[in-house]
Amino acid sequence: MTIAIGLFAGLGFIFIGTQFLTANMKQVAGPRFHRLVGRATGHPIKAMFAGIAAGAVIQSTNAVTFIVISLVSAGAATVRSAMPIVTWSYAGSTLRLLLASLNIGAVISTAIGLVGLAFLFGYDRDAKYRNLVAALMGLALLLFGVQMMVQASVPLRDSPSVQAVLAFANHFYLWGFIAGTALAAVIQGQTVSIIALALVDGGVLGLDQAFLIVVGANLGAGIMSIVQGSGLAGTARQLNLYQLILKLVGVGVMLPLLMIEHYAHVPLIEALVRGITGDAALQVTIVHWMFQIVSAVVASALNGPLFALVERLSPETAQEALGKPRYIQFNDAVEPLAAIGMVEQEQMRLLRRLPFFLSKVRSEKDDDLEGVEPQVVGASPKVLKQAGQELTATVDSFLKKRLQMPGDQEQLDELMRLWNANQILKTLNDSLAALAQGLSVLKAAPAAKGFAGALAESAHALTATVVTEAESVDADTLETLSTLTGDRAALMKKLREDLWTRAPDLSAADRQAVWSTANMFEHAVWQLNHYVGNLAR
Repeated sequence: MTIAIGLFAGLGFIFIGTQFLTANMKQVAGPRFHRLVGRATGHPIKAMFAGIAAGAVIQSTNAVTFIVISLVSAGAATVRSAMPIVTWSYAGSTLRLLLASLNIGAVISTAIGLVGLAFLFGYDRDAKYRNLVAALMGLALLLFGVQMMVQASVPLRDSPSVQAVLAFANHFYLWGFIAGTALAAVIQGQTVSIIALALVDGGVLGLDQAFLIVVGANLGAGIMSIVQGSGLAGTARQLNLYQLILKLVGVGVMLPLLMIEHYAHVPLIEALVRGITGDAALQVTIVHWMFQIVSAVVASALNGPLFALVERLSPETAQEALGKPRYIQFNDAVEPLAAIGMVEQEQMRLLRRLPFFLSKVRSEKDDDLEGVEPQVVGASPKVLKQAGQELTATVDSFLKKRLQMPGDQEQLDELMRLWNANQILKTLNDSLAALAQGLSVLKAAPAAKGFAGALAESAHALTATVVTEAESVDADTLETLSTLTGDRAALMKKLREDLWTRAPDLSAADRQAVWSTANMFEHAVWQLNHYVGNLAR
């Protein structure tokens, strides 16, 4: 019973320490680490060192992957350029396992002493240092858990039950691989390797099975990344798939070599690590590290085909394609006139999408597809809205940066006008998405179906006209557009009154929907008028 409690407590300290360490090291890394990763993408050597540093600092390859995913989603990196960072982060993350395989008594004592001093001098309350103090405490707890497991497992060496399990392992060699995979699919892969290290150090687990557990734990970590990223799609999901493929590559190399060494008695991996060190715990760490290096080297050599595979398994979504800038370049060397041209082209992309917000609620099909991106056709209002939000946010960031740079007054005025236009387009995206949703609900009421159809066709005609005329603006065009997008309050009142007359039995809920949708329509028309007024300036 005492042994079981000791093992259970050791596991608890390992889990708590791992959580403290990784969660706080993510905070320590902060925005500066995001910038480091962002600068490293696209440069294989820089990406390799950034990946190793990321894994060593954050101690969570999944956290590194999600940081990279955020950069990809923001358009600051591509999946192909970011792949090496994920690949090499696994090599850096082995640092935690290495510390656990050393003289952990001295490491624990030193870490606890440093944490105590930090508390004494108030560093735990300082926003600048508290995450680092908590991370160090997490490392101490983790290593203390390993020490507890080692001490609790020593008596198990002579247990008949344990001897029976080990005898079974000799007849069923792959049980360690299966167990490692299953455990790591539930808990963190490297935590499984740390547990195996503790059992080896306590003399309970043989080296051959510990090596298999390490290989299986890495595969389980890849499976866990897929589970954790189950809600992702498109390019964001590609990096999660890449993690699994990376692990499969390592398994495809390491597992056959271990099996050949076991069954054919050819000196390979186990013979190599025994030649390097006689410390069993350090031998487990070396195999874990070898797995990461082998995976990274093979994956780096096959980067092109692997990228093509993940791209085929999880292609870019319509929202991603529409939400990414096509013309904007975040480069300080871009001239003001060129920057103005870039923004105008991005805003024209946004403007051309506006009529398609009404596609799902119209009886007519969209005929004019000239200049429209293929992903727009058939896209839902929700996708168009979210993509519009992403693109206008990027344009807004670009314009704010440009407005801080020197330029003549005329160029600054034009940039300000474009910034204002961007705010209007952002609001128009939201308003037309809400209008489309309201019209969809209203069309379900038979008595209000005609009213909804009229609003949908009118909104489509107005947005399409603004798009067409905005391509080449002159004074006459602006006057016409201003008239077309003028106040609709009187017209909407008459349409509502006509509907009340035709359908006196309309329910209160349907009447409320009519009022709400009509208000959305008026709001959208007012914003179109605002956009036309901005063009005039």
